[in-house]
Order: sequence, then structure tokens, then C-alpha cells
Amino acid sequence: MVRMVRAFMCACVLGIVVTTTAVAGKPVMERVQIAGVGILDEGLSELCGFDTWFDESGHITFRLFTDAGGNPVREVNNFAVRVRYYSEFGSVNLVDIGPDRVTYNADGSITTYITGNVQSIQAPGEGRVYSNVGWTQLHITFPEEGDPIAEVVSDAGQHWGDQVAVVCGLLAPPD
Repeated sequence: MVRMVRAFMCACVLGIVVTTTAVAGKPVMERVQIAGVGILDEGLSELCGFDTWFDESGHITFRLFTDAGGNPVREVNNFAVRVRYYSEFGSVNLVDIGPDRVTYNADGSITTYITGNVQSIQAPGEGRVYSNVGWTQLHITFPEEGDPIAEVVSDAGQHWGDQVAVVCGLLAPPD
């Protein structure tokens, strides 16, 4: 869930990165530190029906490869992020680790492979209760008017159910 949102954010941020002068063959590289503590997650709070917060730490390294004309061709974005969601009733830790590969298509769309341990959840005494590992291929188009449109093309690995329901269940008050 988080990485898909970040994939959209990356696509929007690329406009800034692309304006940097680039040499063909050498990537433009940027490492972004991720650090946040005690952030109220309004969207998750609304879905769960009670207040939830998160702490996050780690980094994302963006590598943008261009052609001789400086046009984006592909990128590799490496995620190494830890997230702790919590409420007054409990907490759960997740990791988001792995490279995403982005290819810029001639028609202006992009193809993204989200790979790695995107977010798996281990619950004390229950083992793995949610898994999102492997890869997911997205095709993202950018209509002239409106938001980007992402279509899941294919995936491989373990992609189990509804992550939000699992997180809310682990953070919910005891029965």
C-alpha cells in the first residue's frame, strides 16, 4: 500500500529530477532520508475507526538513467524503510525493502516493477499474517486532465488479501 503510493509520488517528483542536466549512461542519483515520529495517519485512522499513528525511518535511493539527449529512459529506486504503525491498543512493524525498476515508454507512460519485501507483517504468536513479497508490474499513464492511472499488469510471489484490514485488526482494542 505504502510503496504504491510512493510509486505515484515518485512519478510526480520525476519532473523535478528530469530537469537536472544529465550525462548519458551515468545516472542522476539522489538519496532521500525518511524520518518521521508520531505522525497521525488520518486515512488509516478513518478506515480503522480509531486514531492510528506511525513512525518511519530509512532511506530511498533514486537513480535516473537518461539517453544522450538527457531524456529519462529508466530508473532504479532502492527502498530501505521501516514503519511502525500504532494505536493506544497495540503496534505493528513493517519493512519495505527492495528495488523498484521503472521504464519510460515512448508513448509517455511508464512501466514499474515493484520488487522485494514490499510489506510483510509478523504478529506475535501468529507468525506471518500478511505478505506482500515478490514483484508487481504496473503500467502508469498520465492523462492530460486528471490523476495518473495505474493498472496492475501482473505479479508473482505472495500477495495476501487486504493489508489495511490486517493492520486495523492488530491495532484494534481487545474484544
